[in-house]
Amino acid sequence: MCDYTQVHYKCTHLRYTVRAWCTKYQQTQKRCQPNVVAVQGENLQVSFWYWANIE
Repeated sequence: MCDYTQVHYKCTHLRYTVRAWCTKYQQTQKRCQPNVVAVQGENLQVSFWYWANIE
């Protein structure tokens, strides 16, 4: 299985980024079941509503 990092954004979206491809993927270029080995929190998202309603 390929190792992934699960990234949590402030807007509640999730993203999975690959940490390492497994040998099966390297040989076939077909993705297998993800293996989440780390979880990371991010405060990167600022909502459009906030910027549209600044007075």
